[in-house]
Amino acid sequence: MKKTMIIFLTGFMLSSCLAMTPRNPVCPQEGSWICEQSEKLNIQPETVYGWIYTASAVAAISDVIEIKEICDFERDVASHYVRMWPMSYSSFIDAVIGITDSMPREKMILIKNIINRNLIQYRSPELVSEADDIILRKGHVAFRRDMACYDD
Repeated sequence: MKKTMIIFLTGFMLSSCLAMTPRNPVCPQEGSWICEQSEKLNIQPETVYGWIYTASAVAAISDVIEIKEICDFERDVASHYVRMWPMSYSSFIDAVIGITDSMPREKMILIKNIINRNLIQYRSPELVSEADDIILRKGHVAFRRDMACYDD
């Protein structure tokens, strides 16, 4: 069941930043609001993913947070997304912020600041499209692989 919970905050963040200029393999499909918004914001592909991944890695390296805590956070976000889908882009962002609120401030401050400052640009009352759902789920898998998050 854990394997079916394929989404990730950082995946969301990865997919949230994928621009269509120039076209890249992640955003060629029609119906991706994330890609359209990224193009409007002139954000390069993988930018948001890089923000979150780098913040997570720095926090882990500096012993502010354990990698397991980052993996648990990401898993909680993925679980919520799968449980609540279909949901709006705004609802998803609110859920991510809510999950960071439940953790000690000093543990998640880097990630929360990145979310508050950057993902807010991706708020929309529209439901996450099927194209964006695929992007988010692929991002989840990529983050878990990159952060060496292994299911128990």
